[in-house]
Amino acid sequence: MTQASIESFSLDTTEVITLTELAQCCGMSPDELDELVEYNALVPLPDAEPERAFSARWVTPLRSASRLRLDFDLDLFTVAILLSQLVQIELLQRQLESLRALLPAHVRQG
Repeated sequence: MTQASIESFSLDTTEVITLTELAQCCGMSPDELDELVEYNALVPLPDAEPERAFSARWVTPLRSASRLRLDFDLDLFTVAILLSQLVQIELLQRQLESLRALLPAHVRQG
């Protein structure tokens, strides 16, 4: 897989990305990602063999968490907590956008 296709995962969350690819594009080691899986902060796809695989939806929050980890010198347990909060924020933003789309146009602009 090319770096360009890895970059596009942040836009197409239906794609599948391997543990190695995820580590490569998020700036974390496979062992660190495995530890995040142990903390239940990162959820692999079931039955992915021979290597763990993940939904590409993890790319964006993992990149953000990795940057914050470097900026603030965070330990991996704190990154796990941060990652779960980033995922929750992303979910709430999508829900808010969906609800706004249901509003009449004159209300949305106000």
